[in-house]
Amino acid sequence: MTTCIRMIRADLLKLYRRRGLMAWSGVLFVGAQLLFYGFGAVRHITDPAHFGPAGGTRGLVNAIMLVSYLGGVAAVMIGTAAGGGDAAAGVLRDLVSSGRSRLALFAVRLPAALLVVLAFTVPAVAVAAVGAVLLAGPGAAPTAGALASSGLAVTLSIAVTAVMAVGLSSLLDSRSIAVGLMLGWNLALSRVLEHATSLGQARELLPNAAAERLVPISVGGAYTVPMSVATAAAVLAGWVAVASVAGAWRTAHRDA
Repeated sequence: MTTCIRMIRADLLKLYRRRGLMAWSGVLFVGAQLLFYGFGAVRHITDPAHFGPAGGTRGLVNAIMLVSYLGGVAAVMIGTAAGGGDAAAGVLRDLVSSGRSRLALFAVRLPAALLVVLAFTVPAVAVAAVGAVLLAGPGAAPTAGALASSGLAVTLSIAVTAVMAVGLSSLLDSRSIAVGLMLGWNLALSRVLEHATSLGQARELLPNAAAERLVPISVGGAYTVPMSVATAAAVLAGWVAVASVAGAWRTAHRDA
């Protein structure tokens, strides 16, 4: 257990030393929230007749969407750095020759990436919730249940994205290709497939559709792909399992 903790700490240190990555992650997660609410508050103060309060349920909807999209981009960058960083830096051979298990080398990447991603996600969700309450109009603040449910949903979505990024970057030989594939999937292809009604129930297998199902209707509106909460949870767990198995298999068989 002590060795495992040390390995996780080592991977955490590798990520935290990427100062540019950490800085941009902070901007995408928390900076975007502060800018969104700040701009909305100024706009409402200067022209309240045309622009409503920055907070409230509507503000929470937009804030959560920002966390999902921009935070998802940061999660991809962090996850691919954790999954493919050793191979890209050419230190995988040294780690393997030290006698450490290849599976253990992969396994510690997951908690390291998740801890870093959560370190940014939690403050971003907190800012989104606080802004929605403090900047809401009279009687328009979202309920505690809506705040908690939407925060949990977006946190799970970003965590799944991070795990998928770790698995894909471990599977491929190029981190840049993994980044491109993940961003193309998250921001474009999966969204197109989600609205392709001809696919029918097959759309339930999309991770973004499953994550959106966990957002309360009061925040997310009508679901694009209706499904039960249990199905949504199973779909997200399935993507996590597939990404983890694929990454672990490639790490175990990769030439050091």
